[in-house]
Amino acid sequence: MLNKEALKKMLTESTSGCTVKFRKVNGEERIMWATLNSSLMPPAKQDAVSSNSKKKTGITESDDHVVVWDLEKNAWRSFRCDSIIMISREKIESQFQK
Repeated sequence: MLNKEALKKMLTESTSGCTVKFRKVNGEERIMWATLNSSLMPPAKQDAVSSNSKKKTGITESDDHVVVWDLEKNAWRSFRCDSIIMISREKIESQFQK
């Protein structure tokens, strides 16, 4: 499993985003196409990457959570580091997503 800093580095350096599969708090699995690369975000959201503050993203990042930009929902999302099942630089479609 990647540590938080390695995960954030991967999400920042990927030029097209990363697939993150994780288990939500309610037990469901979710697949998210996510990034921390500001060039993949709308201009109004780019400055939040460097500050990563609740004021900018609406979500507080803690030691066990990572805040990312969801490229499909066009919104800030977060997940717990210990809930990650898989991460890949390849785009993987969820069987539940259309």
